[in-house]
Amino acid sequence: MGDSALTSSENPQPGKLAIFYRLTRMQFLPLIVLPVLSGTFLAFRYYHTFNPEYFALMLVGVILLHLGANAIDDCYDHQNGVDSIANSMFPKDFAAWKPLPRGFITLQNAKSVSYALLLGSLLLAVYFAFAVGPWALILGVAGIALAVIYTAPPFKLDYRGLGLGEIAIFFCFGPIPVLGSFYVQTGLLSLRDLLVSIPIGIMTVTILVDHDLIFYEVYTAAKKFSLGAALGRARSLSLSLTLTGISYAMVFVLVALRVLPIWCSLAPVASALILVRKAKTFKLPNELPSYYVSFTVNALLSNWIFALVLALTVLV
Repeated sequence: MGDSALTSSENPQPGKLAIFYRLTRMQFLPLIVLPVLSGTFLAFRYYHTFNPEYFALMLVGVILLHLGANAIDDCYDHQNGVDSIANSMFPKDFAAWKPLPRGFITLQNAKSVSYALLLGSLLLAVYFAFAVGPWALILGVAGIALAVIYTAPPFKLDYRGLGLGEIAIFFCFGPIPVLGSFYVQTGLLSLRDLLVSIPIGIMTVTILVDHDLIFYEVYTAAKKFSLGAALGRARSLSLSLTLTGISYAMVFVLVALRVLPIWCSLAPVASALILVRKAKTFKLPNELPSYYVSFTVNALLSNWIFALVLALTVLV
């Protein structure tokens, strides 16, 4: 389907806000906000420092980065033919429809929106570089670069079948926001915060792997060999469960080593209670794509509970 606006009654033109919401996938913002909370709360617990202005600006920066990353991801997935295939394979009322393949926004305008959001994030990173120190800019530029090359040529990390896209996601939703938010509060980087960021980043990678269960046929047809598409559903389910177990175990180890307070043990427990509701899915790799939608949503909720409880219990 082309980039021209649709006028048929089957696909009525949505409003600009609805298009922006779809293009940037705003519903997934907790994925980036929660790691920022973790870094900020770690700074408060161990250094008794909290600058509300910096915290607010940090949130704005990572939100702009996340929205821009989602939008540019859609742009290049559309340009590479992925979303057009998805739009043809899934029903018109598919909840995760995207505006580009339906012609609700042009590719040029979508890219303009994407880069404007990323530029806003970069400007805030520059501000923090002057206000706090150079690592704010280094981490910010790293996050923006990974967001672009995740699907943009010539790198197209998530198309290579080597797990490069998943590695990018790990850094963008683990070490970069946790260390960055800690750094803008303290002007320091520490091994403790890096260790805490690892299970948070790994848990976010599991969401990407679970998401690929829905789009396996689409990605295979489009030759987008993200790790889930490269492995197949059976091995992807095993990988997701293994990564989740590693994240849980790492929190328990950090608690045992007194890197984290004992109450942080509640994070994997609470997360597991959510995840267990769909436990049987880990043994069902041959279902229709729609079957894995509720599983992925449940896994996403489990991820958010994990990160939220971990952040809050750091303060106890």
